[in-house]
Amino acid sequence: MSEFKIGELIVFKTHPFIREFTNIKLSAYPEYTSPIMVIKETKEKSYDKETGRDIGQQLHCTYYNSRDGKFTDKWINSNLVNKVNYSILTHKILADFHLKKELQDLKKELTSKNYENLIKEKHLNKKVILKSVDLELFKNKINRTKENGELVETNHLEFLPPLMTIIGFKFSDDKNKFCEKTGIPLIELKCKWYNSHTKSFSENFLPIETLYSVTDTQDIILKEDLLSDIVSSIEDNSFFNLPIFPTTKCFNLEGRDIKISHTLGHSEAVIYKHYFYQMNYFDYIYQNKFAVTIDDSFTKKNEKDVFGKKYPDYNSRGFRLRTTDCRFIIDSYYYIRYKDSYNNITKRIIKISELFIYIKDFKKFKETYTNLNSWIVDDITFVKYNYEDDGSIYIYLEGEIIPDNRLSKKIFTDDNVEIILKTNCLLRKGKIRNFKINSILEIQEIIDGQFLFEELH
Repeated sequence: MSEFKIGELIVFKTHPFIREFTNIKLSAYPEYTSPIMVIKETKEKSYDKETGRDIGQQLHCTYYNSRDGKFTDKWINSNLVNKVNYSILTHKILADFHLKKELQDLKKELTSKNYENLIKEKHLNKKVILKSVDLELFKNKINRTKENGELVETNHLEFLPPLMTIIGFKFSDDKNKFCEKTGIPLIELKCKWYNSHTKSFSENFLPIETLYSVTDTQDIILKEDLLSDIVSSIEDNSFFNLPIFPTTKCFNLEGRDIKISHTLGHSEAVIYKHYFYQMNYFDYIYQNKFAVTIDDSFTKKNEKDVFGKKYPDYNSRGFRLRTTDCRFIIDSYYYIRYKDSYNNITKRIIKISELFIYIKDFKKFKETYTNLNSWIVDDITFVKYNYEDDGSIYIYLEGEIIPDNRLSKKIFTDDNVEIILKTNCLLRKGKIRNFKINSILEIQEIIDGQFLFEELH
């Protein structure tokens, strides 16, 4: 195993988190779960003098005990722990400190005085937090309820480190201010935070490598007025066009070279989660509630810019419109409420691929629609259809000419046929799904759905 380094995250070997596998829920008695620790000092790896066996490194680690309101330091042997992989490469709020690079960019000499000035100018009064924060913040436990035996998921925040402010600093050793191996200054930041245990403020020195700097999201959202946009969207019932989070959940439509990369969200609340703001929203693709970090602007959409006509409803002349009055257009998106054969009612967004008529008795069909008598085709069960400009429909077959193929809309009430929509269903990650029109309870047109959902090349 490679040597451990300062700033890395480790756990005792009894901990369920291993490497990148951190999305594991705790059950039974989660209080037995040990904290995620941050390495603040290491000693060189050593070996047994008689056998040559690797006896590991001594690691000086720290973690925060939220119940006692204290940072706890422990020495532990590297053979007793596992590394935990966590990357902030795409994190817009947390960032590593890069003091050496900052000085090089400023074209200053690497002296202790320059470090002191840099910290005072750029980092004093800024926010910081222990590197274990996200893994502790999103650590969840599950238990069964007494009422119905269902699993209830809650946060396990026993070791959640506080958000702190830099109020000073010092060199770890006044004589040896720089690391002999890396040239990085051995700096400890003096941090101040509100201690919920003592109901007062506490202070502590922590090595800079154990901390992330925290972007001041309050300044970001106030400067760009992101918070006002979201609050107003809740009040005026508007929507946001959001990238699908995480991006690994983007998907392609089955049978098409089209990628769905964005979704439609209806904002419901703004929350502050320990060190950042989030927007709770209802996701129209996944038909579920999610939360997104407020660290960038989102495209705001008014309801009239997203949704078109609704069926059933009343038109401008007061006539009641039925679901069969909707003129489904190939390659357009619709929001439907559907009752399946098991009487389950769901909502979903669909993209029309093709329109079909399923004919139960083709002979009876030809007798009913006498203008099709000259059309002699045996054993036909499916034919395609489309709409004409006046709203009537016409049917056709691939490679076949059907005389007088225009039909009135009374076909929608014919028990001998079933009108079917062949679609890409976004709720099912773009898979092809068929829907019977007579089972659709409600339809709403989506305006310019390709610009709302699709990745435009």
